[in-house]
Amino acid sequence: MKDSLALIGLDWTGSRLSAWAYDAGGEILSSAVMHEPERIAPSEYLARIRFHVSEWLGAWPEVPVIVSGDVGILSQSVTNLSIPVPLMSMPGHLMARDGIWIVPWIRQLSPPDISCGSETILAGLGEDHAAVCIVGRHTRHYDLEHGRILGLSTEITSELRDLLLTAGALALKDGPAQIFDPRVFREWVERALDTDDAPPVFSVEAAIFTGQLDPACKAAAIAGLLIGADVAAHYDPGDEVLLVADGPLREAYGLALDALGADVDEISASEALREGLFELADLAGLLGED
Repeated sequence: MKDSLALIGLDWTGSRLSAWAYDAGGEILSSAVMHEPERIAPSEYLARIRFHVSEWLGAWPEVPVIVSGDVGILSQSVTNLSIPVPLMSMPGHLMARDGIWIVPWIRQLSPPDISCGSETILAGLGEDHAAVCIVGRHTRHYDLEHGRILGLSTEITSELRDLLLTAGALALKDGPAQIFDPRVFREWVERALDTDDAPPVFSVEAAIFTGQLDPACKAAAIAGLLIGADVAAHYDPGDEVLLVADGPLREAYGLALDALGADVDEISASEALREGLFELADLAGLLGED
């Protein structure tokens, strides 16, 4: 691998550092996932990156290293990467710190919002005109027109679902094991899509109490209401939406957008992230002349 290694790409999300080794053509030579025992202070990111990468490869690599994700908080001093922003301008704003190239976050001033690493996924999509829904713990909705990022909206839909299911009046507690029933999920999505008469989340608990909902489908119903409300707030029937997601959330948002009547294309978020890291490095000239 050493002879063909051209770039190391990294993404730091929460306590997880994901790493990919690329050759000059963008093919993945090796990958790894490393963990910190707990979240660390921003001032410690670079030192921990150097430690983990050196442990993974046996030594610090003699090729460019690019990182996105939580480490983008170190770019707070950059004030000229605010929406609206051309996608093609992003490579020119990579920040060199301690031998590491950092992908800065994109900011939106009104209403206030930040990209938190999703800007790298955008760079890997190969799209310049689309309504983009990037799904994860926090879901980000982007408006791209003619290669410019015109708008960003962040929803904490999945995090809110997890909080509701683990704490407070709607927590699962000692109830039955949960199953994901697509029929139940879609039913509650459709209720949320009726924005003039959408029920409150507590309706799920009431439906169980009145015998209208199987307790084993409580999580599916709550997710349906929350994801349905998320989708209804950002898209209309007939909209063309690029859904960027992986795993169960890809299925859930796909079902919700289908219930809305949107025209959906799907792409893997993890693949777009890997492509985005390489694309930004290449366009920034980190890989040398073609």
